[in-house]
Amino acid sequence: MTAVRLVVFADLHLGTKKAPGLRWAYEALSEATRRSPDVVVFAGDLLDKKKAVEADLADGVALFRHITEDLNLPLVHVWGNHDVGSGLLPRFPDLPGVHRPSGEGIEEIRVPGIPLVFHAVNVIRDPDPRDLLENLPRVEEPGHIGILHSEVEGQYTKNPCLPTTLEHLLSRGYGACLLGHVHTPVVLNEDPWIGWVGMGKMLELQVPPLP
Repeated sequence: MTAVRLVVFADLHLGTKKAPGLRWAYEALSEATRRSPDVVVFAGDLLDKKKAVEADLADGVALFRHITEDLNLPLVHVWGNHDVGSGLLPRFPDLPGVHRPSGEGIEEIRVPGIPLVFHAVNVIRDPDPRDLLENLPRVEEPGHIGILHSEVEGQYTKNPCLPTTLEHLLSRGYGACLLGHVHTPVVLNEDPWIGWVGMGKMLELQVPPLP
């Protein structure tokens, strides 16, 4: 079977000058989509909790619409702690082609035409120290992907956010675990790929589909 091609980014932090910004996002997506990906994944913190204002919210909506309408790609994403802390999420609209968890727990997301199952969860408070990820489903077949805005063993951030361990993530049997929250790119495991994409980075990844 043909592998599914993912484009992954995270931690855009719209509103703060310390972040890479919208221009970077549009240019990086343009470059990545030259290689015909199947789906875009965003692993949280679209907005900055200290600096984001209504204009940044509008920019975030426009970026998501660019992905789904102009690039004609489905987008799967989760909310991070900065998104929640910004206070702007109640005004973020539901958009066609954008897929994210709707509740407070771990959810399975299936995108029409994409032979993958995404296991995803939103951060719902800042900080969010819930031991929720112990309930990540374990699978025996290929085609399952984790999307988490999370810390792993507290090694790379002091901000508690859906804590878990590398051993636990490996035990779930997923084809990849795509993490947001840590701004420096960190690969915790190569195969399956588990790690943080990092701020100002665009990860391109191929994963086996569902059988």
